[in-house]
Amino acid sequence: MIKSMKFLASLVFGAVIALPYGADANTEKNNDPTTRSDAVIFKIHDIEPVSKDGIVTGCDFTTTLYNRTAVNFRNFTINLKWNDVVDERFKFDKYAEAVMSKEDFKKIEKSIAEDVKTSSIDTSITINAFGSDKQVSLRSHVDNEKCYLLLNKADFTVTPCDIARTVEEKKGGEISAGQKECTNLFQFVSTNNPEYFGKFKRISQTEEAMQNEVIETQELSDIDSVIGKIVENLGISDSTLTNVN
Repeated sequence: MIKSMKFLASLVFGAVIALPYGADANTEKNNDPTTRSDAVIFKIHDIEPVSKDGIVTGCDFTTTLYNRTAVNFRNFTINLKWNDVVDERFKFDKYAEAVMSKEDFKKIEKSIAEDVKTSSIDTSITINAFGSDKQVSLRSHVDNEKCYLLLNKADFTVTPCDIARTVEEKKGGEISAGQKECTNLFQFVSTNNPEYFGKFKRISQTEEAMQNEVIETQELSDIDSVIGKIVENLGISDSTLTNVN
């Protein structure tokens, strides 16, 4: 009976874990997700479960950051938290209690509590000497078997935050050296954002597309001007040839 219930739990888990991605993706799509031009953008990727004796005990992952701000950091710490979305959306123990007899449920209640725990993944990442317009990737580890949570959007704060200086030729007057909390300078890029799957650049994909559109429009305008000049010159040449004849 316990094995059957665990198998059912795994099936329910698989169905439920897919829900956040679809819902969030549709919402993000409608909002035309992009990244800020004035933020340190960062993402979590290359997630690998770490096993011992066939049991997942932790997760290795990479954090990649790109500093689009006008700020040079001495160091900062990103405190990340991924909530257990399965537990938030579905209480398996309540379901089991509803469909089973009291006697059978009592036999597996403790096992369910151990298998489906209410927990989150909490970790901190410290970066040193991070200048404006720079990119860095850092490999990290967290002791938690729920590696799938790292694919979700995380809650985060950035503190402490030691700012060395602000680049003078860029905007940044509101940022002061020695600031201890600077969460507002950072943006987490999750799998719901198309830019997660590409290479981070100095500007967002949206801004890059807009700039390319402006350049293309200008090039077409320049071509039209050149063609107009050619036509105008041909007209003058015809007139000259007529006068000669």
